[in-house]
Amino acid sequence: MVAAFLRSRGFPSLGVSSLEEALAILQVTSVDLFVLTPPLPAQLPLFLKHRLSPTICSVDLLEAVAKLAREYRQVITIHLKVDTGFGRLGLAPGQVLPLIESLKNEPYLRLGTVFTHFSAAFNNPTFTQRQLQSFLNLKGQVLNLGGHERVLWHAANSAAFLTLPASHLDMVRIGTLLYGQSPIVQGCPWDLATTWRFRTRIIHTRTLPTGHSVGYGRKYRTKKPTRIGVIPVGYSQGLELEPLTTPWRQIKQALGQGLKGQQFAFHPQGPLPILGRVGMGLTSVDLTNAPGAQVGDCITIRMRRVTASGHVPRVYYLDGKCKYIFWNHKLLRPDGRTVTSRALF
Repeated sequence: MVAAFLRSRGFPSLGVSSLEEALAILQVTSVDLFVLTPPLPAQLPLFLKHRLSPTICSVDLLEAVAKLAREYRQVITIHLKVDTGFGRLGLAPGQVLPLIESLKNEPYLRLGTVFTHFSAAFNNPTFTQRQLQSFLNLKGQVLNLGGHERVLWHAANSAAFLTLPASHLDMVRIGTLLYGQSPIVQGCPWDLATTWRFRTRIIHTRTLPTGHSVGYGRKYRTKKPTRIGVIPVGYSQGLELEPLTTPWRQIKQALGQGLKGQQFAFHPQGPLPILGRVGMGLTSVDLTNAPGAQVGDCITIRMRRVTASGHVPRVYYLDGKCKYIFWNHKLLRPDGRTVTSRALF
C-alpha cells in the first residue's frame, strides 16, 4: 500500500528489501522495483519474468545474471553494492572497476546504480565520513573510465539523510523515517508523526481474588482483588517480540521489564499493565486503571512495527477515512469487496 501511494505521488522507482516483497507490491501497483537483497541463483528467472532489478554483490552472481540475460536476450538493469566498511554485503572497492569494465562485453546488462550502506550513521560521524569518502573516491575512478555518467550513486539511509547532507548524492534510501521513527536518539530536525498503531479489542473480563495466579507458569499473582481483561493478542501476533542485537540489550530489556513493570496496552481511560506471561494468542491485562472498560472496547498495543505478524489485518487510512484493508494477501475496500484495479489512489 505504501508503494502504491508513493507511485501515485510521482515516484517512478522504489527500493524494496526482498523478492517476496517485490512480488507482493506488483500485485497491486506497477512500479520499477530495485531489490536491495541479492537474489539466489534459483530466483533469477523471477527477476527476469517480472523485470526486477537485482543487487549484485559478487562476480559469480554477475556471471549468472549475464548468462540468463544472454539466453533470453532481455536487458536487465543491475545495481552494484560496495562494502565501504559495513562488513556484510558488497563488493570490495578494488573489485568494482574490473567488474564495470567487464560489462562492456555484456550487451544485455545495464548498470543502473552503485551504492553502499552506512553502519553507524546514527552515532559515529567520523566512521561514516570515512565510508562516504571511500565511496566518493570510487565514484571518481568510475567516472574517469568514461561512459558511466548516467549511473546513479546513493549511500544515505535514514540516519545519514538526517546527519550528513553530503551523502545524499543522486538518491536516498529512506527506511525507518518513512514510518515516523527517528534513527537518531537526539537532535532529529523533524517533528515526526506516528504513522501506525496496533489495535485490538477486549474479549473477556472477570475479577480475580487476592493471590490468584495469572498465565503460564504462574509467574504473577494478584496482590488484591483485581479485575482483568483478556485480549486476543500474543507472541504469535508479535507482542513483546523485540529485535535484540546484543546480549547487553537483552539484559537491559529484561531488567527494564522486571523493575519497571513495563506497560504495553492502553485504554482511553488509562494504561493497562500486562499480567503474567504473554501467551501465544491470548494475554491478560489489569483493568484497574480503566474501571469502565467492557468487552468490545478498543485498546492500543505498544508493539514494534517490524515484529507485527503479517497475518494481522492492515487497515489504511487517508485523510482520516478508512481507504483499504490488506488481509490474507487480499486487498479489500471497507465494505469487504476485493480491489481488482491497480489505480488505488
